[in-house]
Amino acid sequence: MKTKQPIILLFFLGMLLLAGGVKAADWSRITDLEGMWYFTVGDDMNWSKPDLDHSKWDKMFVPDNWDEYYRNYNGYGWYRKTFDVTWIPEKGDLMLFLGQVDDVDEVFINGVKVGQSGSFPPNFQTAYNHDRRYLIPRDLLKKTGNTIAVRVYDTANQGGIVRADRIGIYYDDDINLLMQDLSGTWKWSAYRENGMHTLHFDDKRWKSIKVPGPWDPSFDGLAWYRNTFRFESKNQSGDLYLVLGKIDDFDKVYLNGELIGRTEYLDRYSRYNRGNAWRLYRVYRIPKSQLKPDNVLVVEVQDDQLDGGIYEGPVGIVNARDAQILLNRSENEDFWYNPVRFIFDFFNF
Repeated sequence: MKTKQPIILLFFLGMLLLAGGVKAADWSRITDLEGMWYFTVGDDMNWSKPDLDHSKWDKMFVPDNWDEYYRNYNGYGWYRKTFDVTWIPEKGDLMLFLGQVDDVDEVFINGVKVGQSGSFPPNFQTAYNHDRRYLIPRDLLKKTGNTIAVRVYDTANQGGIVRADRIGIYYDDDINLLMQDLSGTWKWSAYRENGMHTLHFDDKRWKSIKVPGPWDPSFDGLAWYRNTFRFESKNQSGDLYLVLGKIDDFDKVYLNGELIGRTEYLDRYSRYNRGNAWRLYRVYRIPKSQLKPDNVLVVEVQDDQLDGGIYEGPVGIVNARDAQILLNRSENEDFWYNPVRFIFDFFNF
């Protein structure tokens, strides 16, 4: 039997690689934005307005290096595109996938800023190697006549929306697994305060932040999220789990003042591969005694570089069956990130 294991392993790996990718998250496409966009060099914040006439701008395929059209150009450039959507979901926010932008960008949909990566001059900070994902409020979109505007600043070499696996607006169907959705506006602070883990702590001085979604990319370090919620009990008798999507990089989770989870508790976490902790789904069992009618959730996050925080959902409470569905998807994603390690683990080599 020992002699057959390597053969079986290689066959198993080959068949899976030939089969194509396993879906790591359950994304449904709302609209595809890959293709021809309008583009111009220069910088004018009025170009973010939805009613601007951009018909005389140049046209450029997205994604692509703008140096293919504007040789050796460095500086500011703007992209614009109008689009329609086939449907708008009844609940949950949407996600804009924009790929990698060299170096800095900020994005407007129908005139409203929905995200930024990196920092523009004079406090320039590049984010050229980071995939852009921006949360879009569902009510920001219309069925027809939407406009997206992307402001970009580049310093050297390639520039613009240079590469992407996909460009478009997507909906996370995993939201439908939640028995209670906890996404939305939370509180955020970079300062530890006494009593912040208690229900009646005054967090009015804390900043508001959308969850899920990355925090300010110029901030690296330790910060805290806080959210109060009323548990909508549905006569649930089995175990419940808190889902926090994906967190960059490390977290500790407190429910009503008690620690219920941290990165090191995750089955797929390895201290020998700490740098990939941001890829893991956070799914933590909720002790039955900890969930009350009124609750406070505090999430401590340590970010090392680039974007940080609870950057991808879903975020909410699920039952044991649906928690396992999310964990299985996390393992599928881990396979395609490191297939050799995954299969060796599967065969207990």
